[in-house]
Amino acid sequence: MKARRYSSALNVLATGLLVLLVTLLVLFWARWGCESARHGLLPRQAWSLSVDASSLIMPRTVQEPNGIPCTVHAEMAWEEIDVAALGATQYQESQRLDAPDSPVYAWSTDETGVRLYYDRSLGMVVYSCTVGQSKPDGTVLLKKTIAYAGPEGIADRPDEKLGRFRDPVVRLIAGNLDRPIVYDRVLRQFFAIDGPGKAVKQGPPWPANFVGPVDFGWPRKQPRYLNLYLDTLEPHYTYGTDPDRALVLDATGYIQMLDLNTLGYVGSVGRLPVPDSLFASVRRVAPDDLFAFEVMPVFLGRGDLYAGCAVAVLSRDATSMKLEVFDPNGIRVAMQQTGFSDHVPMGSGRSGQLSMVRALYFKLPGAAALTATKFILESLHPPVLLWLSYFTASRVEATAGHRSLFVLPNSFAAMKGRDAESWWLGRFVGALPFLLPGVVVGIVLSRLVGRDARRKGLPTRARRLRMAATVLFTLPAYVTYQITRPTTARVTCQNCGRDRWVDRETCHHCGSPWLVSELIPPTWRVIGQPEEQTCNDPSPRPEETISNA
Repeated sequence: MKARRYSSALNVLATGLLVLLVTLLVLFWARWGCESARHGLLPRQAWSLSVDASSLIMPRTVQEPNGIPCTVHAEMAWEEIDVAALGATQYQESQRLDAPDSPVYAWSTDETGVRLYYDRSLGMVVYSCTVGQSKPDGTVLLKKTIAYAGPEGIADRPDEKLGRFRDPVVRLIAGNLDRPIVYDRVLRQFFAIDGPGKAVKQGPPWPANFVGPVDFGWPRKQPRYLNLYLDTLEPHYTYGTDPDRALVLDATGYIQMLDLNTLGYVGSVGRLPVPDSLFASVRRVAPDDLFAFEVMPVFLGRGDLYAGCAVAVLSRDATSMKLEVFDPNGIRVAMQQTGFSDHVPMGSGRSGQLSMVRALYFKLPGAAALTATKFILESLHPPVLLWLSYFTASRVEATAGHRSLFVLPNSFAAMKGRDAESWWLGRFVGALPFLLPGVVVGIVLSRLVGRDARRKGLPTRARRLRMAATVLFTLPAYVTYQITRPTTARVTCQNCGRDRWVDRETCHHCGSPWLVSELIPPTWRVIGQPEEQTCNDPSPRPEETISNA
C-alpha cells in the first residue's frame, strides 16, 4: 500500500510538472504574439531619431559662418525585434568571431595571416603570424611564429610565470590585430599585448568607485537591431575607434575615457540615457536594463581631438528609444526620444507630446485591446511566479526577460517593481492590482478542487495539499487535479455503510480496516419498514408431520 501511495504521489508530481510546462509555453507564445502585434502598430518612420550635433565639430570649423551641418541618426530594425527577442538569432550572432558580445575571442585576416585567440584552458591570449624571411637566392621563406601572452608577459611557450587571464574581455581597437587590448574582470586591470614586440603592458587598477567595464572601444549591445551613425560634410572627422583613446562603458551605465597609451582612466564623458517607460521613474540605467544600446565616439582629424559621443538606447520592452549627444566634457548638448502626436507619429521634441510608450499601450488603434489581453494573460500566469517576477524585476537581464518562461520581467507587476524612485510600500501597493487577480483566480479554482476532492473522498491532508497548490499555481494545478483525481471503484463499508475506496487499507470515513469477522453483525441498519420474521429452523412444521402420517 505504501509503495502504491508513493507511486501515486510521483505520478501527480510528474503530471503537474508536465502540465505546468505546457501551460507556460502556451502563455509564452500568446504573450509573444501580443507584443509582436503591439510593435506593429507604428509605421517604420516612427522608429528612427535624428538630432542636430553641429556643436561637436563647430570648434574646428569656426571659419564657416553658418557652421558645418552634423546630424546623428539612430534607427531600429523594428521588423526584426520580435524574432530577436526569442534569443535564437542573438545566440547565432554571438557565435561570430567578430561579434561585439561574442564569448568567442578569435580573429584572423586570412588563412596565412595574423591569428589571435583566447585559450580558455591556458588562460592566455595566443598570437600567431606568418613572417617572411629573404634567402640569398632571392626567395622568401614563410615562417610561422606563435606567442603566448599572460598578465605578466609573453613567451614562445606557455609558462606559469606568465600568469593567467581569469575573466577577460578582448577587443581590437581600430582593427589592430598586433595590439589587442584586454580587460580582466577579476584583476580589474587593462592590458595591451604587443605581438610583434613580444611585450605585455599592464595598466593601473581600475578606479574602485566603478563596478567595472562591460565593454570598451565601441560599446554596443544588439548592434544588428539598433544602428547609430553620423552624417556631416566635415571631411576631417572619424567616428567609432581611435588608436590612442577608447570609450569604456561601466556596469553602472557611465561612460569613461581610456588612454590606450597609459591604459589608465581619464575621466567621465557621458552616461546611458534613461528611456521612457510605462511606470518606472528611474534616473539612471545599467547596460543590463536595456534591450539594445550603442555608444559612438566622434573624433576630429586623425584622432587628435575628441569631439564627443552619441548614445542611443532601446528600452527593456522595446517600446521606447532615446538618443543623446554629449560634448567632450560629458555635458549633454542634444536629446531626442520617440514620441507620439495625433498629427505626426514621430519624435519631434515638442512639449506636450504623448510618450510613445503610452501611445503603444492606450492611444493607438487596437492598443487598449492588446493591453487588456496582456493583463489577462499575466493574470493566468501562476501567482507564485508572478510575485517572484515582482521581487526580481531588476535582476533579470533585459534580452533574457523576453524569452523568460517562468518569471515575467516585462509584466505590469515587474514594471512597478522597477520603480526604484518611489517608496517601497507605495510601490508594492501600486503593484497589487496586477498581483491580486491571479490570487483571486487561484482561490476560486481551489474551492472547486476542495469541493470535488471531498466528494471523491480524498483524505484531508491530500485535499489541503491540492487546494494549496491550486492557489499557488492556479490553472496548471487545476488541470493536474482533473487529470489525476481518483477514479477507482468504490464499495460499501461494512462498518459505516458509506462508499469507500477499494485501494485503501482503511475506510476514509470511519477508519475501519477491510477484515471484519463474519460473526459480528454490521453496526448499521436500513430503517424504514418492519423486518420480516423468517424461520431458519430446518425441522418440519407440525402440519406437515400430521399430513405425512
